[in-house]
Amino acid sequence: MSGHGLIPAGVYGAGMVGAGDFMLNYTPMFMHMEDAYIGTTVVSPQTIVTTVPSKMKTTIGGRSTTEMYRIAPQTMDVQAQMLHGMVGVTNWLNLMVMVSYLNKSMTMTTFAGASGTTVLGNTGNSTSGFGDTNVMALVRLYQDGINHVHLNLGLSLPTGSTTETLTMLSPMNRYMTMRANYGMQLGTGTVDLLPGLTYTGHVGPWSWGAIWRSRAALDSNSEGYNWGTLEELSAWGGYTWIPGITTTARVLGGWRDYIHGADPKIFGLMPGSNPRFYGGKWIGLLGGIEIAGHYLGLGHTALAVEAGGPVYQNLNGPQLGQAWQVNVALGVKF
Repeated sequence: MSGHGLIPAGVYGAGMVGAGDFMLNYTPMFMHMEDAYIGTTVVSPQTIVTTVPSKMKTTIGGRSTTEMYRIAPQTMDVQAQMLHGMVGVTNWLNLMVMVSYLNKSMTMTTFAGASGTTVLGNTGNSTSGFGDTNVMALVRLYQDGINHVHLNLGLSLPTGSTTETLTMLSPMNRYMTMRANYGMQLGTGTVDLLPGLTYTGHVGPWSWGAIWRSRAALDSNSEGYNWGTLEELSAWGGYTWIPGITTTARVLGGWRDYIHGADPKIFGLMPGSNPRFYGGKWIGLLGGIEIAGHYLGLGHTALAVEAGGPVYQNLNGPQLGQAWQVNVALGVKF
């Protein structure tokens, strides 16, 4: 919901409000991940545990041998309940705060012993809690009757946990409680810089826009690592069919570096314990619809839904790729 062009549900920080206005957005996100990728190739759990060496070593008779991974990821689901509050300090300056509550669940397959493809069993684990908090300033650079450009300047504050645990079935048929892998943690543990640039426009029933966003950790966290730099670019177009009903189409491209450093308490014979098996490149397509409540007598409200998935993934792996994502945005302007 924006005063200058319509914004897809999965894009935040792309709309501004006028001086003295306040807008509240509830934006839940649901994502499902499956299939492990090494680069652009999907690999089976059996391939992972027979061809990918881990960082762990075993010494037998004075001879050191690198162990293979014995626990392979199957699926992962992420639910993020996000709440954004934005206030118009002036017509050219907005301030925004976003808090989130996360639920992450993963299923993994454990293979028996030190080698081979005999399945021992499957394990399901989940973590949940508050994620990191974003604070952001939106600074308008230009606006006319058609075009709008603003700068996004923000920080991500480390309010999410980086010490979550999970219980795993080991290749020796024992359950072990250990620190959860990096992707199952709820926060980064670092203060991250969040720069970006947004352009939106509209003529008659047509609207369009693009946003560049970046995320870069300013230092390593207390566990000894930081998430790699993220660069993301979205571009979209929308068409209002009748007053209050708009459909959108969006293309999303992104790149993320691997995790730098390591948490010594995150270890084990599963790929998620290796900080090098994070990050990569991707391109996705999403389609959505927005319904403006004003035309239904519901005041300054809007409901938007957007869904889609990747058409290209080139991942540092093995790691799970994204299968689909659904974004919802319910906004109220005061």
